Amino acid sequence: MFLEKNMFKSFLRSVFVTGSVLLLASSEMHAAINQDSAGYYFQLGKEDQANRKYAPAWKNFELASKLDTKNPQIQLAIADVCLKMNRMAPAVKALENASSLAPSDYNTQWRLVRLYFDFGQFSKVTDMLPAIHTHVPEAKEWAFMMGKSYYSIQNYGKAIEFLKIALQNDLRNSEAAYLIGRMLVKMENYKAAVPYYEQALALDSLSEPSHTYELALVYATAEQFDASVSCFQKAISRGYQPQEDFYMNMAYTMADAHKTEEAIRMMQDLLSRRPQDMGLLGGLADVCYHSGQYKEAIKYWDEVLELDNKNARALYQIGLAYIRLGKDKDGQQLCDQAIHMDPSLAVLKHARQLPF
Repeated sequence: MFLEKNMFKSFLRSVFVTGSVLLLASSEMHAAINQDSAGYYFQLGKEDQANRKYAPAWKNFELASKLDTKNPQIQLAIADVCLKMNRMAPAVKALENASSLAPSDYNTQWRLVRLYFDFGQFSKVTDMLPAIHTHVPEAKEWAFMMGKSYYSIQNYGKAIEFLKIALQNDLRNSEAAYLIGRMLVKMENYKAAVPYYEQALALDSLSEPSHTYELALVYATAEQFDASVSCFQKAISRGYQPQEDFYMNMAYTMADAHKTEEAIRMMQDLLSRRPQDMGLLGGLADVCYHSGQYKEAIKYWDEVLELDNKNARALYQIGLAYIRLGKDKDGQQLCDQAIHMDPSLAVLKHARQLPF
């Protein structure tokens, strides 16, 4: 027991001596640097940073910066501690300062561009990145960053150009494929959008079931109705939580795919929950009309008129249904009455149909 106590005391003495030596070394190092100099505060900041005391480190680096305004290393140190503290605005400012002080330091510019990208300053990304990416081996995702930045500022031509390069560099970049598809949809080029959606979903179908729903709508708009119906069903199986607009769109697509009875049943089910929904009543009437169920169509258009007796389109469509049933005179009178209510319907008088 006596030996253990002596060993313990010896250990404490060694720790005290070692600590004293380290403290002395630190003191001597500080003494070697002129106090109130940039180097002095920079050294204090580095010690605080090493000990994860980021707020004091930042304060000391700022003091160093005021005494030496031309030193990019001090600005980089400020950026480092600010990023540790999630203080992004001063981190960006410090990197901007460092970049301006050392314009040939492409690694600093790359760090700055990544922050611009993360915080949505996309015009700065497109301005800076082309000149620096070839100098930084780590900038492998530069084309994707350029493409997404141009996408965000709605320059779709440039965005598609760079996102295609990103896909060439990484065939598994599902987001690049998806963004190209979305832009083509925005430009109403639906058939061209389809393969990009398909590529994106082949890579990432489970984590983004909403994209499967989007593809169903794209298929429908591109008049690929059977593929659209299948995609609606896949969206549900992949975890998409459908709302009523989902079932409405699916029902219309089923009707276009000549799955008329299924479409009508789906819409009738929705109508049982939304009995005065004008859009749903009109949709049901349209589906029935275009499938040759003219009496059913008249019934639903009559319900629309009960809710809105000034609905000229409903009255016109009833007139068309009567004509289809062989009641030309009655149908003609209803169509003329509807045109009197809404003269814009006159363009349909000879065509005897409304757009579905």
